[in-house]
Amino acid sequence: MSDLNLKQKIRSGEILIGVSVPLDASESEMEAIIGKDDYAFVFADSQHGAFNEDTLVKFCESASNLGIPSQFRIKHTRHAYLIGNILDLGPVGIEVPQVETLETVKEAVHYFYYPQMGGRSVGGTARYKVGERPGRTEYGSWWNQTGFLSIQM
Repeated sequence: MSDLNLKQKIRSGEILIGVSVPLDASESEMEAIIGKDDYAFVFADSQHGAFNEDTLVKFCESASNLGIPSQFRIKHTRHAYLIGNILDLGPVGIEVPQVETLETVKEAVHYFYYPQMGGRSVGGTARYKVGERPGRTEYGSWWNQTGFLSIQM
């Protein structure tokens, strides 16, 4: 098994397959879904369905417990300013749907990455693997090399 994180695998050109899992799936239901193939990540969608923050935290906790990264598609392109808040709930990846302007891409990048790459603020106890990094600076640097941002055009 590779020691590369998902972002590194994407950058190296590796073909990765994710699987859509309902946001309200239990951990055992998620386990059954990901057990059907060799998936690289699980994917949840709020663009075409309802979600709330508690459900997203539970979804991401289940994925982490099962050792698989989670990606979340935000509800609307105009919600790019909420990316940092959503990441505080646990996903390692964000997809911004139906992007049509460079300004939206810049906004998404700003709220996705910590300084010096972006302007995301520090906080959230449910952040992806936050307990494995002792300091906010170390976590921010690690996140900037680990988190993955997808722009749907």
